Amino acid sequence: MRIVKFDEIGNVIEKEKMTGALFNIAWKVSRPRQVVRRDGSLGNAELEQKDNPYLNVSKGVVELTTRSWLSASKLFFDMNLQEHTLRKAIGDDAYLWPFSCGIKKDSKLEPKILLRFPEGLFKELYESEFKRSKISYVTFRNQVYMKVLRGFVSKRWFLEYLFGATPYDFAAGEVEGKSSPKRSASNNINPVVQKQADNLNYLSLKKYLETSDRTNPDGIMPNGNYADPDEMKDQGIHYLQIETVDYDPRSILGVTPLMISTLELMAGYFLMTENVDESILNDSRSFSLNVAKESPYAKSDVVTKARLFMQDILRFGEKLGFPKMQSVSDALKIRIEEPENTPAAKLIRLQGNQSLFDYGINLMQKNQNEVLDTGFDDGSARLIEESILNGISYQPVIPEANIVQIGSKMIKSGIQTSSDSALMKEIWDKKSVAKQFVEQFGFTILSDYIVGNRRNFDEIFPRVKGMAVSVKNAEGPSDEKASLFRLAPTKEELWDAVSRIIRDGKKAMIELVVPGSVYRALFFQDRILSVIERLPAGVVGDGRRTIKQLIDSKNLSDKTNQIVIGPSEKETMDVQGVTLETIPGRGNEVLLRYDATSGTGNRSLEVLDEIDSSYLDELCRLAKALRLHDGALDIVIPNIYQRYDADHPEALIFLNAHATPELSMHENVLLIGNQNIAKKIVTMH
Repeated sequence: MRIVKFDEIGNVIEKEKMTGALFNIAWKVSRPRQVVRRDGSLGNAELEQKDNPYLNVSKGVVELTTRSWLSASKLFFDMNLQEHTLRKAIGDDAYLWPFSCGIKKDSKLEPKILLRFPEGLFKELYESEFKRSKISYVTFRNQVYMKVLRGFVSKRWFLEYLFGATPYDFAAGEVEGKSSPKRSASNNINPVVQKQADNLNYLSLKKYLETSDRTNPDGIMPNGNYADPDEMKDQGIHYLQIETVDYDPRSILGVTPLMISTLELMAGYFLMTENVDESILNDSRSFSLNVAKESPYAKSDVVTKARLFMQDILRFGEKLGFPKMQSVSDALKIRIEEPENTPAAKLIRLQGNQSLFDYGINLMQKNQNEVLDTGFDDGSARLIEESILNGISYQPVIPEANIVQIGSKMIKSGIQTSSDSALMKEIWDKKSVAKQFVEQFGFTILSDYIVGNRRNFDEIFPRVKGMAVSVKNAEGPSDEKASLFRLAPTKEELWDAVSRIIRDGKKAMIELVVPGSVYRALFFQDRILSVIERLPAGVVGDGRRTIKQLIDSKNLSDKTNQIVIGPSEKETMDVQGVTLETIPGRGNEVLLRYDATSGTGNRSLEVLDEIDSSYLDELCRLAKALRLHDGALDIVIPNIYQRYDADHPEALIFLNAHATPELSMHENVLLIGNQNIAKKIVTMH
């Protein structure tokens, strides 16, 4: 059995537990489609658009581009919204051609799939290991992207075998009876173009830019957010662009989840395993040329190589807990082992007695008539449609609540705005949504995973295995069922904590834990009234009484903040090796929980006069981003006495926002005793 071996980068990622970043690749997809009439002639989409980032119309080709940069699930949600919008806008006698080869010559219709690794991954790798090599951060990032790029170029033939779905180049006059079907006519590079590709040098970004002449016959290239590609020399690679995957005509969107999952799996594999030698790339192009022009039904000349590479990436995915591993594995295996199940072969089987061109005509009409569910009510859907058609920024915030952001406005059901906190509260209660919302303003958040059932949990666990985590209610306030594990829990320990929440019909959030203390900032009319450090429930021994007696005494003296011994408290004591009957030594503190969730006997320490003022400014900026005028913010700060540095945004991490926080948490504080927050509120001018 072949063993997946990591290189230096892979070993650091595994050692530092950064593998979760590989499941957070961000995506952007552009899909150029020809507009075709029912009679098979080229149509013209008469859409008014100017400098539209989502919609470009040119000579009968409409190109849809998703928002930047999206997770895989949000990517398909966005493509669905855009597809729905375009199909409504082009009229009744216009359709979108489903193949990567158009009906008009010189029409390049392949989807452009852009992938970007999390910037935090590069920074963590650079700071933890590769800074000592004395190269600049930008140079390091370039080297990593070029390493992954060489991997993709070396396995272009693998993508063509799996996703080739264009048997004929219709614009070149290829039809049944006159031409033999191919796996991918759109990737069938002629010898002249292949010779140009052989001159490309992927050893470094510098060498690539010197040899590319701004064209790339390989269809896999480095890129960035630049008006002029020459700017990439100084500012570096921002993402990789892949144009070698054919549309799947049987899919309304053309781009499928299997395509994205396979690219994500390959990108992680190339990142963590040994470099692909530059010298083998020309041979790989020969494989690509042969695979592209093979008969779809034939057993490929590269099937043995494809099987071995598939086994490598699947073992890699299983080792790292890649999501949806089983479904991806099943789909890849059936395509490699049974050529008739590759997309191109399936198309030929499905066309029946009609020509493939006529089958495409019928298919595009069928797709046009299929109703696409936007996930929104009519009002919200209409706002998004007009935003896409007019190039106005939009963002689905909570689809199930019909909340969208159009420009800077938050709108519900097409008409209700966030002039008060009622609409925003719906966002704050969805913890994961609130975190993603503030992330766009440059604030740091903790990685999290939402769990609704055991199967869901089993898929997620490999990504949090060996890490300190907290478990809380994903939607709405957390309660005593929340848990925090300072030491990595076993799978069953974590499941016990998760199941306590989801058995009540709720969803649980597993959130990674970082060093630092948790604070809550209380706002009223945009002013900070209090900042408390939240301390978990605990007792201090006197050398005479048991832990149970100390708890009883504490509960007698504080009727409003009772300590109840439940599963979380018992687990916390077990970790410390104590029971309720243990007598702690004088002055020894025993924690009863590791988290400071409300209603668990948690304690508060007022730090408003101690925290560096730079954090107060940042908290006000955070509240403004969330449109929180009155309420509370929960944050993590490693050191409140050290001035906030914008170059290190991890010094303040957003956790939650609350519309109706408990005032008692800010009034009954340690050392000070009682402070009258209510009086501050009623006397404020």
